[in-house]
Formats: sequence, structure tokens, C-alpha cells
Amino acid sequence: NPYNTLHGGAVAAVAEAVALASARAVAGDREFFLGESATSYLSAARVGMEMEVEGRVLRKGKSVIVTSVEFRIKETGRLSYTSRLTFYVMPVASM
Repeated sequence: NPYNTLHGGAVAAVAEAVALASARAVAGDREFFLGESATSYLSAARVGMEMEVEGRVLRKGKSVIVTSVEFRIKETGRLSYTSRLTFYVMPVASM
């Protein structure tokens, strides 16, 4: 982008991929879908900076999985972006 910083859309896309992997790790064979996503852009990361991205599951319930993703500048450990994504578990069909 014109500011030579990591594009917000790229941050959101990476956050979704990491959160999806985190949710998949605890979901077992249950199907789920993304219902909510919120990202806070706390400070810009310049192009060329290495980032560390960590995803975790905050809550795993019968019908919901809540995840958190943090982006930190590798050199300083400073938090740049944080996301919270909520996945809704599909109900098991009964016949």
C-alpha cells in the first residue's frame, strides 16, 4: 500500500487462516463456520518486518468455538494486530 505497511486485508486473511487451524484442532469431526470476526489494528508493521503470529482457542463449547490471534513484531515483541474470531458448530442432524 502507499504507506509501506502490512495491508489490513492481508492481516484479516492471515488471522482467519490461523484461527481456522486453531478451531480445527479442537473441533474433532464436527463441522463449523465463521460467524464473527473482529480485528484491532494497534500499530502498523512496516513492509519487510518479520511478524510472529499466534492463534489460540479461548473457548470450546457445544455450539461455539472462540479464537484469538495475535500479531507481534518479531524484533521487539510489540503487539501490532489482534483478532477475535467466533466459529459456530453445525448441529448434528438427527433422523
